[in-house]
Amino acid sequence: PYGLPLDETTIAEVMKDAGYRTTAIGKWHLGFCSENYTPTFRGFDSYQGYLIGAEDYFKHTRDWNHVEGYDFRNSSFEAKDILPPTAKGFIGTYSAYIFTQRAIDVATHHAAAYPTTPLFTYLPFQSVH
Repeated sequence: PYGLPLDETTIAEVMKDAGYRTTAIGKWHLGFCSENYTPTFRGFDSYQGYLIGAEDYFKHTRDWNHVEGYDFRNSSFEAKDILPPTAKGFIGTYSAYIFTQRAIDVATHHAAAYPTTPLFTYLPFQSVH
């Protein structure tokens, strides 16, 4: 399988141990061969974004050998150990706008639901890097 080895500790796991709530938004690209490699199984409480690389910024698809597949996940704010469902409601919207709005929504939800708990947000935008 391809991905960050399961015995490697993620920054999300370190932050959880320090008492933070955690969220990942954007590019994952650290494995998805089984759900155990995905963000909500690697220490993140929630996740929105794509699991592989080179997705289209608006269609959220990846073309591989002329076969196009949709790769965009959107979890609830409380999704630890749940593989987020595919979310097609974002087709046509630029990914940076989606991820920015999600960061705002997560921070707003967090402030209301966990006012005394710190929040760690991992936000790797899809934009050229």
